[in-house]
Amino acid sequence: MKRFSILLSLLVIGAGFRLFVLELRPEGALLLAPDEPEYLEIAQHIWMGEGFSFGGKPTAYRDMLLPYVTAGVMTVSGGDFKPIFYVQLLLSLLTGLLLYLIALKRFNESTAYGVLAIWMLYPAAAVFTSLLLTETLFVFFWVLAIWLHDRLDENGYEVRDALILGIVLGLLCLTRAAGAILLATVFIYVLLIRYETALALRAKAVSFVLIGALIVMVPWMMRNQSIMERFALNTNGGLNLLIGNNPYMNGGYQFDERVEAIIPPEAHTEAQRDVAAAHAAKEFAQGHKREVFGMWATKFAYLWSTDMAMLAHFAPVRGSESLAGTLREQPLGALILMAIPFAVLVLLGLCGFYLVLKFPARGFFILQLSLGALAAFISYGLPRYHFPFMPAVILGAAAYYETQPWDNAPPWRRIMLLLAIGLFMGVWTYETVKIIGLM
Repeated sequence: MKRFSILLSLLVIGAGFRLFVLELRPEGALLLAPDEPEYLEIAQHIWMGEGFSFGGKPTAYRDMLLPYVTAGVMTVSGGDFKPIFYVQLLLSLLTGLLLYLIALKRFNESTAYGVLAIWMLYPAAAVFTSLLLTETLFVFFWVLAIWLHDRLDENGYEVRDALILGIVLGLLCLTRAAGAILLATVFIYVLLIRYETALALRAKAVSFVLIGALIVMVPWMMRNQSIMERFALNTNGGLNLLIGNNPYMNGGYQFDERVEAIIPPEAHTEAQRDVAAAHAAKEFAQGHKREVFGMWATKFAYLWSTDMAMLAHFAPVRGSESLAGTLREQPLGALILMAIPFAVLVLLGLCGFYLVLKFPARGFFILQLSLGALAAFISYGLPRYHFPFMPAVILGAAAYYETQPWDNAPPWRRIMLLLAIGLFMGVWTYETVKIIGLM
């Protein structure tokens, strides 16, 4: 009964915080913000029976699951899309409960409550609940997949558990193709790292994980092959590669006229443009290895910039020409609220993963973070792309809090940790200076 009361209290606090943030969002901000108007238009076309289309034409540029979920909500609400934010609120609360269960398998009950409390009060989680973006749905499936991976491991890699995990990973990839990061993490970790289990059993498990994922993903990929002439989850992968690998790259999202001009004019359709962009990115990377590799530090800095950047989505400024300019117009208190909790969590997470050498599936979480960084290196960095990795960061922070390993850690490991902390502090200092306008 005590556990139920604590969990309910934390969920009520989290729900209240999310409702407060939802009410704070300026009227009409959705139509000014990047990406959200496109998701809304696609959802409206689905609701009106016109299929997955944008601008009067079929599309696969945006990932499919959020528009379909939004259209389903609109069907129930009679055409009003706003209830999707309450669905997202519920999903965010469920994500917190799943994180609590994941933490409970690794730490004591008090620490698990702390993990739930952090998620309930984590500003970015509340902000994303109020945005028509994939992040809330994506992170829900991401954390659900982590919980299912725990269950797969506990039950000895049973086929049923592997198949269910695969289905959830397929839904994750339909929400955003970047879900392939977690799919790859499961495959690598189970097949190559959990060597204490028989290879045949591990191979069988990952086979059914892949089968479950393909059962979910292939029908949509077949639709894209039939309508868009591209057997893929979407038609933006090649463009993302080009944005991160071209003569004008800056490490972040920059797709201006110069970059667009790289795509051959004879590439007319979405699929043709995507293929041509991927080819151009590959050619540039092969011919400019030093420049591409030298940009990795900048891409990493963009990826792990603070959550202040989320305010550009929450409260966009009409006519602003840069992210720094938009953030300069935000209240100082809002910037601090978005930056400080994120920075503290990342630093504590670093401490946990560097100094706590043993807690269940530690390597599984480190692999997620490593593959996420690799995805940014291959394409480009964007602050909101670190959000799916924050559950792992929070669990790393919980490991540090519960173990308190600093005094017993070898000096060389503490030095390496301090260097890593210095790296992140440098990134955030540079970000702050840019926003202030000193650079």
